[in-house]
Amino acid sequence: MILHIQHGKRFRLAAAAVVAASVMIGAVSASAASAEKSAIASPSPSAAVQEGKVFNGVKQISGGDASAYAVKEDGTAWAWGGGYSSIGNGSTAPAYTPVQLQIDHVRTISGGYRHTLLLKEDGTVWAVGGNEHGQLGNGKQSPKEIAASPVQVAGLSDIIAVAAGDDHSLALRKDGTVWGWGGNEQGQLGDGSRTNQTKPVQVKGLPAIVAISAGRGDSLALGNGGEIWEWGSANAAERLVRKPTLLEGNGEYKAIALNYMHEGAAIRSDGTVWVWMNDENGVIPGTKLLSPVQVQGLSDIVSIAGGSGVKADGTIWQWKWDGGALVVSQVPGIQNAVAVAEGGGSTYVLLQDGTVLAWGWNAFGQSGQGVIGRNVWKPGLVLNSIGVFLNGTEVPMSSPPLIVEGSTYVPLRGIIEKMGLSVSWDVKTRSAIAVYGDTKVVLNSVTGVTTVNGRMIESDQKPIFVNESIFVPLRLISESVGAAVEWDAGTRAVRIQQ
Repeated sequence: MILHIQHGKRFRLAAAAVVAASVMIGAVSASAASAEKSAIASPSPSAAVQEGKVFNGVKQISGGDASAYAVKEDGTAWAWGGGYSSIGNGSTAPAYTPVQLQIDHVRTISGGYRHTLLLKEDGTVWAVGGNEHGQLGNGKQSPKEIAASPVQVAGLSDIIAVAAGDDHSLALRKDGTVWGWGGNEQGQLGDGSRTNQTKPVQVKGLPAIVAISAGRGDSLALGNGGEIWEWGSANAAERLVRKPTLLEGNGEYKAIALNYMHEGAAIRSDGTVWVWMNDENGVIPGTKLLSPVQVQGLSDIVSIAGGSGVKADGTIWQWKWDGGALVVSQVPGIQNAVAVAEGGGSTYVLLQDGTVLAWGWNAFGQSGQGVIGRNVWKPGLVLNSIGVFLNGTEVPMSSPPLIVEGSTYVPLRGIIEKMGLSVSWDVKTRSAIAVYGDTKVVLNSVTGVTTVNGRMIESDQKPIFVNESIFVPLRLISESVGAAVEWDAGTRAVRIQQ
């Protein structure tokens, strides 16, 4: 179903997926390839959850600019994607399937551009990622600082909500006050200045607040009377710094969202959706700045992101300004949705059974499906990371394995070195070299030729570059040095025995 509503600007979207046998050197059996290919299929949620293939047990989701986040029912926090700093698992490398963050007892999480905020059950706030604007709230501001593990934000307690923007951070205290820190070049901290803050400061001029949202240079708050306040400016060239300002209209709202394109959205108490702009250079013709207009044809909305909503019947609907009309359409094939999030051209949907769907931009693995490629166009289930076991013990991996044309690829270092191999990268020939005792394996990424002790072997696998990291075929190298490799479909794991 598609509805056309006359107006004049596009409402852009942003916010907020080896079997048992030791085969001949260099060869991968047909059954092995088939087993690995089946690992990237999109099974039905119920069956896949039972088999351990699908990421599940999720209670809350959030989308960052190039990453996605989830909090599970057990209070653990997880992330996938990355690329701009760190997603909080102790590494700065992207993860193409979910990895656990180094923190527990998490209530909610909010992803920004280069940083992420985590609210713990005890009301404290923690941050991870870049700190070039002071957005970590640790009293420092450094363009080179990257926190790869969560650090506590100083001076905050009794917090009930957090929101990470492009370069600033917001927190909502139990008493209804709002606190901000980080970037303030467009007045997004609400103090009327353009001075960054490395520690939380209170946003003045607000009534008791019940919800917050952060965008790119602007901030949003929902008052306890159902009114909406916005501050910051999307037009720095005009030198306008807006303090907290009440939006026009007298609607009573119950949920808010602010994306990275200075576009706001809210749900009224009657389940309708209203949208507006905070960009003086991009106000929709026929509307005014900070003046909400109704998205016609949408009702019974229970969860919202910048350009997406969940209806009470569990379906997903999206809207955008395109060619002078506001186009509203249902995302086909999705049922039992309970929440939606967006980030950097990607959409994430939390289903009733605790699984997550994702689609959109995938340059850093934001789809969470363990596949490479810049985009994933259709909604697919976020998958559990492939486990790698060496002699019965799981090997921790900050960058989980990838499935590439039916084969499992791993970072050049890590598991390969754990097996006792000496690995290196020859820049001149662009080859990965692995040495184990008297065996030397060379994989040329340009020609695709693989040799073992100088003898060419038959293989269609070669090293690949994924976001400046080198990945190599795990089965090929393992079996070339005499290890037995087994794909365990039931647990989604590769088991190596030396």
